[in-house]
Amino acid sequence: MGFCNIEGCRGTRVLSLFTIMRRTTRGTGLQPGQVALTFDDGPNLEANVTPDLLDVLHQHSVKAGFCIVGQQIARYPDVVRRMSHSGHLLINHTQSHQHPIRQNVVTLLDEIEACDREIGAALGIEDYRSEYFRAPFGIVTIAVRRAVRQLGLKHVLLSHYGWDTRVGPHNFNSVVDLLIANAKKNQGGMFVVHDGSLCPPKIREEDWNRSTENRSWVPAAISRIIRELKQHGLQFVIPGNISTARRARPVAAA
Repeated sequence: MGFCNIEGCRGTRVLSLFTIMRRTTRGTGLQPGQVALTFDDGPNLEANVTPDLLDVLHQHSVKAGFCIVGQQIARYPDVVRRMSHSGHLLINHTQSHQHPIRQNVVTLLDEIEACDREIGAALGIEDYRSEYFRAPFGIVTIAVRRAVRQLGLKHVLLSHYGWDTRVGPHNFNSVVDLLIANAKKNQGGMFVVHDGSLCPPKIREEDWNRSTENRSWVPAAISRIIRELKQHGLQFVIPGNISTARRARPVAAA
């Protein structure tokens, strides 16, 4: 996902800009004591990240939501099948993860429907249609709202974003600490961590062990998050089993 960098949006109209963030855990549809995990921009097989992440979730008996990108699905359809067969929620995250500010309703519809075709091909389901959607970069423009409404999709929200796309294997613990602290403070939450890397890095790091594009730390980090939050008495739930997604509200004419 990766939230909008306003500097990167320079020259565009952002007066009707919204995000998928909600101020409270209840705003995402969760009840006190509930935690939902979502993962964006995968599947990703670099360093075996997504398969290892699926192993971790299985070991902890946790179901999650995967916001998957069509171009990645086409590369790794077997991983998507494993997600589905393991009971995780598949969430349409568009075909190519283009920034919503630079798209209109027509291009967004094409992106969403192309991703559906890739999911359907991976699962062997003809005319597959997603029920859940998350906009790339977490940005909900008027065009996004209209596309989501036209397709009858439910938008998967967040209660906290830890900027995990800005850390790598050398400094990820600070983000994990903040996520755990947020969940304990608010008695739950809807969280996102990126198992894939489709957000342009702010600085190109030559050292792969310090690169924000290196997501190899994610499986172990998620194992720690689950373990500590379960010890705190929190319950992990799958986004699709609760009202964590909201249908887009009607939008006035521009």
